[in-house]
Amino acid sequence: MATSSSLLRVSSYGLSRNNITYPLFNYLDIDLVVSRTYCTTGTSNDVTDNRTSENITNVSRMSPNRYRQYHRKPPEMAYKDLIHKRNLYATYGNASGEDARLLWPSRKKLLDQEQEEKEEGKPLLERLAQIEADKKMEEQKRLQRHEKIEKNMAQMNKWITEYKKKHETVALQAKEREAKKEALLEEAREYFGYKIQYNDPKFQEMLAQKEETEKKEAKKKKKEEKLKKLADYLSRPDGKKSESAEPGKLKS
Repeated sequence: MATSSSLLRVSSYGLSRNNITYPLFNYLDIDLVVSRTYCTTGTSNDVTDNRTSENITNVSRMSPNRYRQYHRKPPEMAYKDLIHKRNLYATYGNASGEDARLLWPSRKKLLDQEQEEKEEGKPLLERLAQIEADKKMEEQKRLQRHEKIEKNMAQMNKWITEYKKKHETVALQAKEREAKKEALLEEAREYFGYKIQYNDPKFQEMLAQKEETEKKEAKKKKKEEKLKKLADYLSRPDGKKSESAEPGKLKS
């Protein structure tokens, strides 16, 4: 294959080639080099090889190795150490062109790893057994948790009912306290003759006196009930006395 070239000169006089001037333009002065390639063997189909054809058809603008990886082909590497070779074989298998026998650890490497395991502690089999035991324990915990969730879900309706009942009880108690508070304020208004606030010291003093009076009345009532039970016990001439009226069972 050979290449020939000729010089074209474009000047203000025109196009010149081989000392012959062809008038074209009046304002340009450009030098052009025209190359022409021809084949001396007579067969133009052998000019391009497979790589050139592949580069021509590759319009992805990817690098050659990225293009090969995209088409599941191993990349071309100028230098490959053992780690690179193992990675290539693990990714592409026999298509990587690597010898699997050379990728296996040497006997010395295996002995060194075994010695390292002994120095670190437990051997590999024991560690694998420990890992398996940990997995079983995690699975057991997961099953127990699911069992607990199912048990709680079975009691969900009961708990919801209890919660609603408790909420209603709390609301009822709050309503009763509010009604009692309003009744006490109304009583204080009638006692003092004017509307009084709940945090007024006079109202708080009245509440303390009222509570003390209620305690005395409750204690007096309890004592009367006790005396009544004792009188009922003593008034029975026969031995048929109720257990609730026995002196030993009377609360002091």
